[in-house]
Formats: sequence, C-alpha cells, structure tokens
Amino acid sequence: MWSTLRTSVRNICNPLSRSCHHGYPGGCPGANLPWSKGMHNPMRFTIFWVVIGTVGFGAPWLVVRHQMLRNTGGPPPEPKPE
Repeated sequence: MWSTLRTSVRNICNPLSRSCHHGYPGGCPGANLPWSKGMHNPMRFTIFWVVIGTVGFGAPWLVVRHQMLRNTGGPPPEPKPE
C-alpha cells in the first residue's frame, strides 16, 4: 500500500521539482515555508506537522474546558438574619 501511495505522490511531485528553478513564477513550491529545512527530512516534517496541528486544533478546546472548570467565586453569600 505504501509503495503504491509513494509512487503516485512521486509521479505528481517530480514534474514540480523539475520545473522548480525555471518556468514557475512563484519560485519552488514550498520554498517560502518557515520550516524549509524540515521539508527535506520527512521525519522532521511529520513531527512539526503534528505539533503545529495539535496546538492549532487543540487550543480552542483546552481554552473552553479551562473556562468551564474554573472557579468563579463559589455560591453567593447567604443573607444575614436580622
């Protein structure tokens, strides 16, 4: 399965990498990403992608959970008898 997937991805990416230096008005695809060094190392790219995705998609749920669980001062005080 992985070899089939790898072959199909390679068939798509090879023309892009060959036209990387000329013919593409925007430069090489992926050259403007902030982790350009990690693009050449698949393991590093995967780790970066997991960390960034986890923080980006998980942060809203953590903020909502924190807001729902925090103590807002307890119950209102009971009235004093006169």
